[in-house]
Amino acid sequence: MKFSCERAVLAEAVATAGHAVLPRSSNPVLEGLLLSLRGDQLSLTGYDGETGIRCLLSVAGLSDGDILLPCSTLGDILRKLPEGTVRIEVAEERVRISSGEAEFVILGLSAEGFPQVDFSRSGLQVELQQKLLRSLILQTVFAVSQSDSKPVHTGCLFHLESGQIEVVGVDGYRLALRREKLEGSEAEARFVVPGRTLQDISRILGESELPVSVFVGERSVLFETENISVVTRTIEGEFLNYRSSIPADGPISCRVEVKGFLDCLERASLLISERQRSPVRIVFRDREAAFSCSTPLGRVTDKLPISCEGGTVEIGFNNRFLQEAFKNCGQSEVKLELANNLSPMVIRPVEGEAFTYLVLPVRLKSE
Repeated sequence: MKFSCERAVLAEAVATAGHAVLPRSSNPVLEGLLLSLRGDQLSLTGYDGETGIRCLLSVAGLSDGDILLPCSTLGDILRKLPEGTVRIEVAEERVRISSGEAEFVILGLSAEGFPQVDFSRSGLQVELQQKLLRSLILQTVFAVSQSDSKPVHTGCLFHLESGQIEVVGVDGYRLALRREKLEGSEAEARFVVPGRTLQDISRILGESELPVSVFVGERSVLFETENISVVTRTIEGEFLNYRSSIPADGPISCRVEVKGFLDCLERASLLISERQRSPVRIVFRDREAAFSCSTPLGRVTDKLPISCEGGTVEIGFNNRFLQEAFKNCGQSEVKLELANNLSPMVIRPVEGEAFTYLVLPVRLKSE
């Protein structure tokens, strides 16, 4: 195996496919990146046992071959080599990597032990713009569960129905729902994609209108752009009936400016730490939201002008859950719906139905 290509291009491909490589494993094969050269096309594949990522590159190929290289070491070498053309030559399992006057010789492994990763295009196909899929992911994946107590909630549900796609993340304390119309599509499907895989996909996708094809199989899903493929097992299990979990409009309705609300939340959170946990209290009334937080370190208060109708309520929240909802809403202004201090806050856009966020309150103690 022998080829050459631009260092920066190869380094980026290694980093991308490397998202699916385990940093440490009892099986050294899963710490490696598979390089396969056929003619002038190089494929780089990483696999962690559940998710596989493959990148395709055009290179100057001199002789075909396959080799498994330690991903971390290869990435470090490519980052430190000088700019320009990098040359890679494999003789048995010794790999020579050079650029300019710098040269490394490292040991690889036989590609025969690398698992077969199925990137075949099968099942239901849906096509989305890259920037839309990225938005669907980023506005929901923050809410997936970090606990394995219910594995199906460690991923996002993708629900395609009646010309619409809904993506949902939930962890028992909050819910994030993002919806979008799919013009010309009547596809119907429900599948849950692991949150970690979605984080990787969001890093790979750009803000372009180029397409990404989604192939939904029986127990797996494939996301494919022009030169990158990501395949993962879907998560089995009964996902929350999210539609029935969203309450009807509460009697109290407020319009708030997102940046100002976030600024107040972040100031109110400065006295909170892992050792000094305490909810942020917010009193919503006619023309203002009054923030306060007390911990053994001290007390903070703040106020934000808002528009509020329907009454007054004092309600407490986990500061991080509320911050993540506001940071990921993608709006300059949102509408809040509240019923009482024990019911969830519902966050929606001022216009339209692009998203719905729920954040459960924290029971407050008397100060």
